[in-house]
Amino acid sequence: MPPKTDSTTTEGFDLDAIPNDGGEDTADVIYELGGGVTIVPPSTGVDPNAQNYHQEHTAVNEHDHGNNHDHNREQFDVDPLAKSEELKQKGNEYFKQGNYLDAIDYYTDAIEACPGIKGEEILMMQQQHEEKEREKASQRYRRDTERKMAHRSNIRGGKDRNDNDMDKDKNNNDNDIDKNNNDNDDDDDLAPEEFQPPVHPHGKHLAIYYSNKAASLMHLDEYSEAMKCCNIAILLDSTYSKAYVRRMTCHEQTQEMELALKDAKMALELNPRNVEIKKHVNRLEKLEAERMEKLKTETMEKLKEIGNSILGNFGMSLDNFKAEKDPNTGSYSIKMV
Repeated sequence: MPPKTDSTTTEGFDLDAIPNDGGEDTADVIYELGGGVTIVPPSTGVDPNAQNYHQEHTAVNEHDHGNNHDHNREQFDVDPLAKSEELKQKGNEYFKQGNYLDAIDYYTDAIEACPGIKGEEILMMQQQHEEKEREKASQRYRRDTERKMAHRSNIRGGKDRNDNDMDKDKNNNDNDIDKNNNDNDDDDDLAPEEFQPPVHPHGKHLAIYYSNKAASLMHLDEYSEAMKCCNIAILLDSTYSKAYVRRMTCHEQTQEMELALKDAKMALELNPRNVEIKKHVNRLEKLEAERMEKLKTETMEKLKEIGNSILGNFGMSLDNFKAEKDPNTGSYSIKMV
């Protein structure tokens, strides 16, 4: 029996659709009835479904990564305080851990990242304002002294004037009025003015950064630098009661009880329901009363020493005198005993 032979021919099929790249891994060709040709790609050993998933998953990840990057960038573009707030939170974490040096660094970075004028510039502006106010005070003193001297000269000169001179003075009333108006203009130019810091667009946030930095400095006993930060915080936000409390502590640690009490009262005025601030006020009032009583005693002792040194020239001392208080007027009278 003769062997079988493949009777299939390519006649009538679309042979142009079959690739011929000369490679070893050629595609399989399926000849279809009607003359069509189907090309089956060579197997790569990879599941097509898995390959499609990998491609789609990679594309999604790249898209999400790009979106996250754009989102973070847009977040900082939209919120100018985002970076500062992030640094502040890190500073808070180190503060809670007791790592005050690192906390100071992060609070400082938060301050630097905050847009707008910085606190040190505001302090410089305040110093320049105070210098101008001191110069104005000096000018007011010289002006008032000159006016007093001129007034006394007029009084002495008036005693030697006759009636004709007095009549001439009456005719110069208009000139006197003009002079007084000019004096009033001078008064307006030399009137004392309180420093008004520029309005900061992020003043309340920046005040918190400085106040937090002050708290860290206080734990390191750096009360001078801490007070400086509190001063800036209050200039940025005069309603920030916590900054007054921290500055109160700095004043108390530097034995400035009067200023400490002043800050405590201001903090209580801003936050009247705060129990802790009320305790601070009561405590500082007692300390200030004790300080004033001690100061009064020391002053009286010094005055007594001066009095005895003078009376000693006459063989006397203050022990020879007695001060009696009048119950009706509250005044004192000195009587010799």
